Order: sequence, then structure tokens, then C-alpha cells
Amino acid sequence: MAQSQSHHQQLQQQQQQNLPFLLDALYCQEEDYLGEEEEQSCDNDNIAPPPPFLLPEQDLFWEEEELASLLSKERENQLHSKLEENPSLVGLRREAVEWVLEANAHYSFSALTAVLAVNYLDRFLFSFHFQREKPWMTQLAAVACLSLAAKVEETQVPHLLDLQVEGTRYVFETKTIQRMEILVLSTLGWKMNPVTPLSFLDHITRRLGLKTYLCLEILKRCQFLTLSLISDSKFMCYLPSVLAAATMLHIINGVDPCLALDYQTQLLGTLGICKDKVDDCYKLILDSAPPGILGHQYNKRKIGPIPESPNGVVDVCFSSDSSNDSSSAVSSSPEPLSKRSKTH
Repeated sequence: MAQSQSHHQQLQQQQQQNLPFLLDALYCQEEDYLGEEEEQSCDNDNIAPPPPFLLPEQDLFWEEEELASLLSKERENQLHSKLEENPSLVGLRREAVEWVLEANAHYSFSALTAVLAVNYLDRFLFSFHFQREKPWMTQLAAVACLSLAAKVEETQVPHLLDLQVEGTRYVFETKTIQRMEILVLSTLGWKMNPVTPLSFLDHITRRLGLKTYLCLEILKRCQFLTLSLISDSKFMCYLPSVLAAATMLHIINGVDPCLALDYQTQLLGTLGICKDKVDDCYKLILDSAPPGILGHQYNKRKIGPIPESPNGVVDVCFSSDSSNDSSSAVSSSPEPLSKRSKTH
């Protein structure tokens, strides 16, 4: 126990030394971004240095308990083996996930809502036998899963008919979606709070003391990157902890490559996960991540200037600019929009 506490203290001391440099690099990037929107003066003296971050012994115990629970639960829904058994679902899944992301951005839902919806959809798709003569079933499942995720996470949820934004190939009646919601819930055993990459990202930011506004900005970028990757079924072979670690390393490397190795050591030490798997996932992210991921635009419909307080950052909802291709793919229906099928 004493050895474990000593190890955590070393990680915390190393993080405290590296964090100011990472903040400086990220602040400079934010300054460039804001300059494109409007001229703003930069006064580094106004930025208070991050306070020392030390976990009390009891808090450290709770964090360890939470991490152990996350690592245990994340193995409950490994679906990549089922994906290999059903390669025909890859295309259907991508189309459905891209629609979920488009609708999620349209209504300014949170990143967690989108990730939960995709998690529900994946677990349902690979647990339920779909009939090839009913291709609309996948779209119906996507609508139901997004509706369920929104009811779990959002405070305001649109009507089921309104949830089906333009670009859908089929339009379903409310009662049809409600029946599918019940089918999804029963198929998933009513387990609607799964472990996702965002669960680990949240844990990492607390363990490494990333609580300032600029560090929360790193978290938002990690969430944005996660959304840009989840439509690719190749990432289903990685556990949420591995994807979360690789995602954060990718963002940190884009901010300050000199600190990436130090943070990799801390992440692997904190999560206790395999370095080789994280490296493999990181390489796949390099091949799959959309260009300019660090300079993404925020949803101007939701906010104006970037907020100055951490509470404001939590409320920021970003738009998935990298899903432009996804929008095109989803909206490229073989039927005119005015003649979309209506399924009862």
C-alpha cells in the first residue's frame, strides 16, 4: 500500500511539473483560434497558475475503487468478435452511426449522449437477428437508441417525429419508435449506463488534476476526437480505456509533442493498461483522425465566445465539423427527400 502511494505521489509531482508547459502551449493555440473570430488582447498575467493538485488518501482510495470498477465493467460488452462473425453489418452500422452523430449535432446534444446512443446501437445490432429483407430496421434502431440516450442524458428531448432530422431514408411513426425502444431496452437487459471511453477520460482528468479551463479544453477536444472515430468499426476491437488513453495522447501530442511521452507514462501508470495496445490504437487514430482536429469549430448556435469559467466550459457543446462527410453519406438517399418511405 505504501509503495502504491509513493508511486502515485511521484506521478503527481511529475504531472505538476509538466502541466504549466502544456497549459502554455494550449493557451497559445486558443489565442490563435480566438484571433480568427475577433481581435482580443492577450495578457498572460491574468492567467492564474494551476493550483497544486494532491489527492487526499481517502480520495485516492475512492479513485482506485472507481478505476477498478471501470476496468472490470468495460470487458462486459466486447463486440469485436461478433463483428467478425457478421461483416455484413459493418456498412449498416456506419450509416446508422453517422446518422446518430448528425442528429446529435443538429440538436446540440452532449458528446456523452452520442457515445451512449452508439453503445446501445452496437450492443443491440450484435445481439438481435436482423432480417436482410428489412433494411429499415437498422435506421429504426438508430432512432430508438438516440432517443433513449437523450432521455438518459439530456434535460430537453425533442418529439420522436422531430428527432428524425432531414437525411433519414425512412420516417417512422411515434408508436413504431416506442415499440423499438422497448425492444432495445429488453435486449440490453435495461443496462443503460455502460462504461465508455468518456468514462475513462473523465477519470483521467481528475486523477491527473486537469481541472483548469484550459485543461478542460483538452477534455473537450478528446471528446470531439472520440466522436469523429466511433463510426469506424475498426475501433471496436479496443477497450474503452485503451481508446481513451490513445485519444488523450493524440490531443496532447498535438498541443506539445515534447510532453507526450511523459503523459503517456503517467496515463499507463494510472490506468494500468498495456502500452502495445495503446500504441496500436494511437497509430490507427493517426490514420483515421480528420485533419485539423485540434482546430475544430464550436457550435455557434449554442455559444458565442469561448467562456471564461470552467462552469461555462462544461456547458459548451461542440459541433462535429469532421462529420461533413458523414452528413453527405447519410443524406445520399436513393429516394428524393420528398418521397421518403414512411414505415408503420
